[in-house]
Amino acid sequence: MIAVPMLADLAVRLAFGLILASLLTSWRAVPPRFFRIQTQVVLGVLVLAGLAQARAAGLSPAVWLVGAAALLAYLATVSWGLGLPQVGMATGILTALATGVWMADASRAAHAGLWSFNASSRWASGFLMGTTLTAMLLGHYYLIAPAMTIEPLKRAVSLIAVALAVRCVLASLALLVAPPQGFGSGIGRLPAGGILLPARWGMGFAGAALSVYLARRTVQIRSTQAATGILYITTIFVLFGELTSMIDAGRGVIG
Repeated sequence: MIAVPMLADLAVRLAFGLILASLLTSWRAVPPRFFRIQTQVVLGVLVLAGLAQARAAGLSPAVWLVGAAALLAYLATVSWGLGLPQVGMATGILTALATGVWMADASRAAHAGLWSFNASSRWASGFLMGTTLTAMLLGHYYLIAPAMTIEPLKRAVSLIAVALAVRCVLASLALLVAPPQGFGSGIGRLPAGGILLPARWGMGFAGAALSVYLARRTVQIRSTQAATGILYITTIFVLFGELTSMIDAGRGVIG
């Protein structure tokens, strides 16, 4: 069984979500430079994940898989920088697949009997974090591209709402099927009577849902700066919720 450090887990989830969100963003409506910056962020996050994984488990297959994902992210960065969107999209798909496989393997290592549920949770977690951060970064991009159509930002905010709904459903199912101790999958189950569960649902779900609603209303009137500020708050809520869900009372961190 491989060790899955919390930092590597969080970083791979975030990289998966960022690259997936970029794949769902139209490169015909958003300048290639945005995608180059996006893949550079993914590359940096994957390097961090690889270092954390190597420190915990040495040069295990999981480290090589993260390394392969980082290499693909680098190729995606170069492709977008050279103005080759088709190549950038193709390497982005491969990056998403590599990080998705890593999360599936990490879920199997932590809880073999519930690995598919755990893997689905990790994918949903990454998608939620990735879409939220992508929307916030896209909002910033309107400062240097004010003439850009508002549709990409509308779509990005809608993707956050979809990701948040899926994550909430999985967390609700976890409350029904998880034992009292929680099974450390990062799907939202925390010890009964603890303060983390209300905080996770209050800020991670309710707070994030409210801020997404406000961001959506603000985007509709094309107030991109105000929407970006609200998306900052959304990012804080989402990251707080996901970090809280990764805390396991029995072992300190989840696998």
